[in-house]
Amino acid sequence: MHKFLQIAALTAGLALSAAPALAQTTLTFPSWQTEDKVFQPWWQAVIAEFEAKHPDVKIEMSNIPFNQYVDQLTVQFAGGNPPDIVHLPARNFGQFAENGWLAPLDDMLAQTDIPKTWNPMQQGMVWNGQTEGVLLMGYGYVLFYNQALLDKAGITAVPKTVDELIADAQKITNKDAGIFGFGGVTTEHPNVSAELSNWILSQGADPLKDGKYNFTDPAVIAAVDKYREAYKQAAPGLNSTQLNQIFIDGKVGFMIAGPFAWPAFKGADGKQMADARMALLPFPKTAGGMSNSLHLSATTDPEKQKLAWEFIRTAAEPKFQEMYTEMTYSPASRQGALTPETIASNPVLKTVNDAAVGAIDVFPTIPAVRAAYNDYSTALTQAGIRLQTTSDPTATVMGDLQNELQQRIPLN
Repeated sequence: MHKFLQIAALTAGLALSAAPALAQTTLTFPSWQTEDKVFQPWWQAVIAEFEAKHPDVKIEMSNIPFNQYVDQLTVQFAGGNPPDIVHLPARNFGQFAENGWLAPLDDMLAQTDIPKTWNPMQQGMVWNGQTEGVLLMGYGYVLFYNQALLDKAGITAVPKTVDELIADAQKITNKDAGIFGFGGVTTEHPNVSAELSNWILSQGADPLKDGKYNFTDPAVIAAVDKYREAYKQAAPGLNSTQLNQIFIDGKVGFMIAGPFAWPAFKGADGKQMADARMALLPFPKTAGGMSNSLHLSATTDPEKQKLAWEFIRTAAEPKFQEMYTEMTYSPASRQGALTPETIASNPVLKTVNDAAVGAIDVFPTIPAVRAAYNDYSTALTQAGIRLQTTSDPTATVMGDLQNELQQRIPLN
């Protein structure tokens, strides 16, 4: 048994033996990861340890599908019935913070080592001068590739530049045989927005500069032209789940995604896709994102709020942060969480961590845009699909996008 699964089983057993038949206090904790096969065991281990230390407290973790999650949590907060432990997709943090729904954490954080040891993306949890969340994971994108398809195409080295990636993808593509040199999300899906932003930022351009929209900048247009070239080698009409599946099926040469896709490629036995490999991006820079974060509701009962904070502190402990990366292949926010021994036993974890170091956040930092992120993401997604499916000049598409954003989310 995996050593961390042993820990989870042990702590679960401790909690079961220590807890009374009926806990005096229940903390509600909705998440989209409750039934996720990769992340669920980690949450179970954290919950088990917390409940073992607090035998009169029960964590009531419930599942909400990701595509409904933000809407359902918004209804709960707006209706005055927020959860005690708040788990958010970090990209949506601004929407909740702008409404005053989240509690400031600076005084509590000052009693921990989090301010000194966390990923710099933790700064994204600051709203109006107050820290209102603890980043659980900030990642850098990585390049996944199928070694067998590279070998078949005579490609002897992993690409080191954008142009090499595109040229290699073209060598691999054989659409008549159902083989695609590159894979990306190619249907209306929120990941289109993130992928387009990644291609712009990783090539050193900036779509939001000096507090203004910058999509018509020649550097942005040049970066988007490379995006279009790569996506000509991609299968049409795929969401992220379908893309992962055709990669697993051996039909995609290269794809760019967060490192947390690795468990899906390798499977429960670590062998599902023998030809899968992971490398750093062949771009001048690495983009990534704030993935998910933990918060407290501003209106939670003070005693429950104190307990919910203790739960967050448990998740932030070094042993659980190392466990997070090793179990999920997602970089924990605690820097240096992995021991040299752990990295030596599983070298791919070094790539996971290296990609996160200095990664540029693909999610906007301008408060007005963050507070209206869904509108921003929708506009970028529509532009991305237009880039993939039409021959409209890139400059025209980017100009239309900039005009639409200025109307939806005006910036001075």
